[in-house]
Amino acid sequence: MMDILGAIAICTEPYDQNKTGSRISRRDKIILPEMWRQVLVQSAYQLIVMVVLMYFGTFIFFDKPFNIITEPDRLPDKSASNKMIMKTMCFHTFVLMNMFNQINCRIIDDKDINVFRTLSPFNHPIFWFIMIFELAVQQFMINAAKTSIGSAILGAGPLTDNMQITAWCFGAFSLVVNVALKQIPIDPLFKKISKSIDLESENKEEWINKYSAKA
Repeated sequence: MMDILGAIAICTEPYDQNKTGSRISRRDKIILPEMWRQVLVQSAYQLIVMVVLMYFGTFIFFDKPFNIITEPDRLPDKSASNKMIMKTMCFHTFVLMNMFNQINCRIIDDKDINVFRTLSPFNHPIFWFIMIFELAVQQFMINAAKTSIGSAILGAGPLTDNMQITAWCFGAFSLVVNVALKQIPIDPLFKKISKSIDLESENKEEWINKYSAKA
């Protein structure tokens, strides 16, 4: 899903014939240090949010805590248990964080924090159409889970208004994280990572390729 959302964010960028620059060699690395910073910091934010929701959500959103391992997904009457509701909350939050991160992915400039600088409904209609459609489908599924049929088909539980507001806030906060990460210097950490990890070559001697082959 993250690959698809990232591709949508980048591939819907309209061609700007005013942009000039030298040709890119096929030997050049596509994943720049700026991209590593974006990926690693946003991933860290999403990981922290998901860990907090999975392990502490039972104490935050429910009056009676439950065991996240032994609690069944369905109650004896086939309705969604608190565990399934929490799973739905995690899913909804994760999707929203990545949808909002689509906006961040369109600006990879080292210091540009205004992700809406070139993003308007007039010069990016395809992007906005796809994003609004994705959000509508996502919200439709969350609302459908409130019915017994929708819950059975989607394997999801009904979220309260507070849960939905929390999920949307976590999603939108990805924009704030993007502003903060632009303050982190590229040199030396992310340049070192870019030189150390080669995801683009087929050299079997590269440690990352050795690890991937074993995995």
